[in-house]
Amino acid sequence: MEDKSSAYERLKDWILQLAGVTEALHRLGGTEFQVNGVEFMHSHGPSLLDVRLSKEEQASALKAGQALRHRAQVHAEAGWVSLRIEHSQDLANARSVIQLAYENAKKNAGRDSHENATGN
Repeated sequence: MEDKSSAYERLKDWILQLAGVTEALHRLGGTEFQVNGVEFMHSHGPSLLDVRLSKEEQASALKAGQALRHRAQVHAEAGWVSLRIEHSQDLANARSVIQLAYENAKKNAGRDSHENATGN
């Protein structure tokens, strides 16, 4: 039987293969993942992940049961959701949700860079 940390390590390896992704210590503990300096997710150990989606994607993921509402209201209002990784079977869903967050962060990083360069 695969343990939680093994499933998490497989997921982490996949995340770090996404173009431009770096990992850093999260300010509240755990590991955060960024693309072009924009955080798109962080972990609280091997079984709890917090992932930032657009508001529309957040609503869709919650409705479809792909994610859990973030326990902190202020983060939930900003599009954050939580994922539990209990078994290797949870990885496909986690990858799907994380991919959405990654794509959003890439777009937002590009927009922020353009706005900073143009002064807008």
